Amino acid sequence: MFDLELTKSNDLVKHEALVGRLDKNHPKFPEVLGNLKKLSAGYRGEKTVDYFLKSLPPKRHHIFQGLRLPIGKNFFQIDSLMMSAKSGLLIESKNYAGTLLFEKNQLTRTLSGSTESDIFQNPLTQANNHKILLKYFFEKNKIPVIPIEHLVCVANTTSNIVISPGYIEADKRVTRAENVLQKIEENDKFYNKAVIDDKTIGKLCKLLKTQHTPLTNDILQKYGIHKSEITGVQCPRCFSIPMLYRGRYWDCLSCQMKARDPFIKAINEYFLLIKPTITNQELVEFLQLPSARAATYLLSLLNLPYTGTNKGRVYHQPPLFP
Repeated sequence: MFDLELTKSNDLVKHEALVGRLDKNHPKFPEVLGNLKKLSAGYRGEKTVDYFLKSLPPKRHHIFQGLRLPIGKNFFQIDSLMMSAKSGLLIESKNYAGTLLFEKNQLTRTLSGSTESDIFQNPLTQANNHKILLKYFFEKNKIPVIPIEHLVCVANTTSNIVISPGYIEADKRVTRAENVLQKIEENDKFYNKAVIDDKTIGKLCKLLKTQHTPLTNDILQKYGIHKSEITGVQCPRCFSIPMLYRGRYWDCLSCQMKARDPFIKAINEYFLLIKPTITNQELVEFLQLPSARAATYLLSLLNLPYTGTNKGRVYHQPPLFP
């Protein structure tokens, strides 16, 4: 069963929103777009693995996707973690294209037609480090010792996997996404006796869910972008910013589209990119409204939770919005 379903990370969602709002000529746009492409590729790889994991018998494993756990003052994140009363299996997903050379100290990627290569941390090292940190996490929370194995799953079907001669660990633990079910079966057959009881596995799964801490980051601060550089309502047809508020509709000066509610997406992106609260005046500035009265009217349509009264009223981002 999936105790934690795969979703887009906060970082990916924020990058998508920022790329949609940032002027294409902004000096930071290439960097933001480049990081969005990396995050999107990673998510596609995780979705590929997720497709196969969804084929498993529902009661055999507890599956956690994108699990981010605290350890000391830091955190570590696991792409996929499968737990049972018999063992655990940690899966690190990679979606790299090109020829991938796995060596003990690094991963070298060479794209087709290129004479240059990119050097990455060996994902097996990354997965093994996460396995060690997971054991520390269990020890700290007084969870009995459970055998944990790890895999690196290459999701890109066009990649060419090359393993350095004699690198036995990579031969055993690097696999393609379409072979992950076979690897899971092998792991289940090897660890065929329960080492903890049902009560303990229930306690463990509850602990993982309650300790899961999604990353929250200030993306504008990360790139040194001021909020004034991303204001305005975006046209849903031509994506130009800003649309002008005409009372009952919004007007795009670029393509002449008229729309009633594109401001909802804009407010959602304000919550994502700037902060989870907004005042009347902040809405005037962000949506480029003609008056505070217009902001009051639009906020009344959304029925957002709020604190304070009159000019001191602050509206809060709801759990699911829009």
